[in-house]
This record gives sequence, structure tokens and C-alpha cells, in this order.
Amino acid sequence: MIRFENVVKVLGGRAVLDGVSFEVQRGETFVIVGPSGAGKSVTLKHMVRLLTPDEGRVFVGETCVSEATGRDLEQIRTRFGYLFQGGALLAWLSMAENVALPLREKTNMSEDEIRARVMEMLRLVGLEEHADKMPDELSGGMRKRAALARAIIRQPEIVLYDEPTSGLDPVTSRTIDSLIERLKREMGVTSVVVTHDLHSALSIGTRIAMLYEGRISELATPETFVASQREEVRSFLDSQYITRRGAWERNVP
Repeated sequence: MIRFENVVKVLGGRAVLDGVSFEVQRGETFVIVGPSGAGKSVTLKHMVRLLTPDEGRVFVGETCVSEATGRDLEQIRTRFGYLFQGGALLAWLSMAENVALPLREKTNMSEDEIRARVMEMLRLVGLEEHADKMPDELSGGMRKRAALARAIIRQPEIVLYDEPTSGLDPVTSRTIDSLIERLKREMGVTSVVVTHDLHSALSIGTRIAMLYEGRISELATPETFVASQREEVRSFLDSQYITRRGAWERNVP
């Protein structure tokens, strides 16, 4: 569904991506991990052409998004929802108004139709009773869930998550994990998740790709990933107290 072919991207004189190739299958949860500065968020941005490769190509389906322009690019982007790392809620709009924003900007739906869709999405993420609150009245986890409701309001085929559990406590992080799994199960979305949280990655991922020094160092199922003998993978696992014995559980409901 998404395919990278030998993608190179140089930023600040450094090859952040250096010949990166992989393919995301329809309906899977593809997780990208790696140390800070490894190019995880840069990879996400190439999928919707917020960045363009210096070399190589990126495909969404059979369409080369890295060469698309104008109406063609806009059409490709309608297939995506994007959860930004900080949530990116507008401080002067209520939660419901934030969630409604894509419908007001991109559709001809009536206000009654918009309100109904917004409440449907807020119910899905467990925030229906907080629809009229302002962002500064919400906890970090509630802001992330509101931003997720906005990302899926147009029922995209693909949802991109940039550090969805960043800055959240472990309990709230697992709630976000459960929501990602629920969207996959109930809406059939394809998910691409960038995260530092290996416990999250191992719980929700169908496959995990580790970016290291501009390249894909490991690409495997969670079970195979934790058994990797690559030094950089072992170091990353050990830093979060995940052992060779696989001391983790796929326990998302």
C-alpha cells in the first residue's frame, strides 16, 4: 500500500535517509523505531509529500506520491489521517470545533451532519462528554485522543502517528495503543506508527522497522525483532529493559 524505493534525503548536509526501501501492507500496523535523529518523522513526511526525496521514489498504491502535484497530490492526501506529535489542537477552538475542522474546510457537509460525525468520533475515543471543553482544560492524553478523532474524522484509509504516546504516563499510553488497535479492527485502517516506546511498538505492531544511521537496520515481526542479534537493536531493546527472553506481552485488548 505504501512503498519506499531507495529513498535518499539529505538535511543539513547529512543523509538522514540513505537508500531506504520497505513496503507497508494494507491493514497492518507498521511501526518505525530508532534513536533520536534517525529519520523516523522524516520518513512519515515523505508519505504525504511534506518532504520530497533527493533520490528514490515513494508510492501510495500505484501512484508515485513523490512526483505528484496539484490535484493529484491533494487526492492522495485525502487517503491519510495524520496525528502530530504534539496533537496540534488550536487553542482558541473547543475540542469539538477542532475535530470538526477538516470537515468544515474540505467538505460541503451541513452543520447537523458535521456535529453528528464529530460526536461519533468523540464517542469512539471516549471523549463525548468533553466535547465543549477547550484544549487547555484537557489532560495530555485527552488532547492526544481529541487529535486522533480529528485525524480520522474523514475516515481515511491510512493513519500516520508521530510519537502517539510521547509525554504520556504508562496507563494513558496503553489507552492510546488500544485505540490504535480498535481503529484497525473496526475501521480497517492501515497504520504507520513512529515511536520511541518499544513496549507500545511490540504490543501493537504487525512489523517493526528500526532506522539506524539512515538505513533500515532490522525489519521483522515483534517476536523476531526481540530476538535480533544486531548490536544496535540489542542496545535499543536493553535501554527499555526488554530482554532476549522477550520480557513483554502483546496484551492490547
